[in-house]
Order: sequence, then C-alpha cells, then structure tokens
Amino acid sequence: MLIPDEIEACRKFRAERTGVTPKPEVSETEVDYYNVRDNRIKVFERDAYKCRYCGKQLTRFTTTLDHVVAVAEGGDNSFDNLLTACLDCNSRKHKRPVGDFLAEQ
Repeated sequence: MLIPDEIEACRKFRAERTGVTPKPEVSETEVDYYNVRDNRIKVFERDAYKCRYCGKQLTRFTTTLDHVVAVAEGGDNSFDNLLTACLDCNSRKHKRPVGDFLAEQ
C-alpha cells in the first residue's frame, strides 16, 4: 500500500494545488557521502570506527575514508563505495583495487 507522497499523481496534484514544485527524487548513488560531514559520520558509524583493512580502532579524529573503487577509476562517493580506514592503510592502498591491496597484506 502506498501513501500519497509515494504516488506520482498525488505529488503532481498537490504541487499544482499549492504552487510548490516537488523536489526531484535523488538515488542513493547520487548522495555524496565523502564531502558532506553528516554523511561521512554515517560511514564511520557503519564500520564502528574501525579500519576495514587492519582492524585498528580509530577515533573521529583519526579516521579517513577510502574509496573501494577509486574516483580516478570511475568510482563515486556513494555509501557502498566508501570504507573507514586508518591513515596508514589508506596511504598504502592509494588507488589500487581492494583485492590487490589485501593480497599484499
């Protein structure tokens, strides 16, 4: 069962009646989890402030975000493409694929 906000016809009717244009829906891959502070914190909380490569416990001051698929290789700033990493692991991984980096560990 859908609520009126989930039905396109209802949204259009409400927008015509009130004169307010509805906000376009944004897909999850378009949300920037790298440059928006509140979104970065969501990634850190998902990973429990632990480096996903070495398991080191981090603080909010020592965490960094690492792209699973580097932006230079076509990756984005989506929730699923970011991992919490310590500065050491993030620096050593650079833009290599995660599998290559973990194979060296």
